[in-house]
Amino acid sequence: MNPADPPQLLIEQPPHDAAEAACLAQLTDLVATTEPLPDLRDLAPAIRQLFPEPAYRVGCGGAHIWLARADDPQRLALIC
Repeated sequence: MNPADPPQLLIEQPPHDAAEAACLAQLTDLVATTEPLPDLRDLAPAIRQLFPEPAYRVGCGGAHIWLARADDPQRLALIC
């Protein structure tokens, strides 16, 4: 990830239900309106508010954030 580029969202699984679809739509808007960040960890708290524990797991590093359902080993989404 180039720090001068805005973050990109990759949704890797379809939503389970309408509520999750709404949260993914909010995530799409959040990422689309986020200015370039030198460290994506700054975006993680907002994502954790949209996808709280214990239903979801959010992990991050400086160049990526991953999102998964707590009961699914596959990623739901990746922000990089």
